[in-house]
Amino acid sequence: MHVAVVVGSLREGSFSRKVANALAERAPSGLGCRFVEIGELPHYNEDLDSSAPPAWTRFRDEIRACAAVLFVTPEYNRSIPGVLKNAIDVGSRPQGQSVWAGLPTAVVSVTPYALGAFGANHALRQTFVFLDMPAMQQPEAYIAKAGELFDADGQLASDSTSDFFVGFMKAFQAWVGRFASTESRAFDDFMRERTRIAEAYVNGETAPLDMIVVRSDPASFFSPRGDHQEGAAEVAARYDADARSFAPPATSELEVLQTGASGELAFWSGLQHAQARLGGAKPREMTLRVTEVFRFEDGGWKLAHRHADQMKA
Repeated sequence: MHVAVVVGSLREGSFSRKVANALAERAPSGLGCRFVEIGELPHYNEDLDSSAPPAWTRFRDEIRACAAVLFVTPEYNRSIPGVLKNAIDVGSRPQGQSVWAGLPTAVVSVTPYALGAFGANHALRQTFVFLDMPAMQQPEAYIAKAGELFDADGQLASDSTSDFFVGFMKAFQAWVGRFASTESRAFDDFMRERTRIAEAYVNGETAPLDMIVVRSDPASFFSPRGDHQEGAAEVAARYDADARSFAPPATSELEVLQTGASGELAFWSGLQHAQARLGGAKPREMTLRVTEVFRFEDGGWKLAHRHADQMKA
């Protein structure tokens, strides 16, 4: 499971960055930490939603590729730094397309002073309520006197702190795992609906598939005829056109060989067995090898990529 690590400080030599590095180094096997940078994000401005700056798109894509988020932040004036709040706002928009929704998260707040950055920790947690991010409650991590924790090489100087970081990351792995398994079960439920949609499709019905096709890029479709489409609008139009070429009565069955779901991505691969009529011709039996990839957006799984090719008899 890949975890996005978002650091709320831009300062060279930042204590928050050192803490984040130490946590990532102590992550258990199976929990991969990816640092997602926020310093170059332009200030959020709704006027730019229709033509997002490349830095916004890069940031959103990097968060989407992860199953969870770990925030490590200093405390500024009993709250979080403006650069971190800006990153949260950028990720939450455009409306209905938040990259944060449903991602499990944890917060580590850091200060060089005796008080342990309680204000920043809980100010950040306030945003999770609206962002629909389930936050790990225990263990809490308020890291005080951070300047005394590292040696000249930037390594933790205290075994007790190292042990705490190890325990924190193990707890976070367990927390993330709860939601990964929930996502897998939810995707299993969705795949039952996907089977019904596939049968409607080969009977010439376009509406059921339209409901589960992505409306934002990236999207792609590689057809059994060897051609392909790129882009959400182009792919959706191709699906509609192909559906209209089928005529009832027809049948379809999905033989799922592999499946998985993590964060905002899911897939299945296997075989589609169909008896279908193209252009009014007699029913024809066919078997396709299929891989489909889905993104979780607008409250459900949406088809973002399909690759199908005809198996030879």
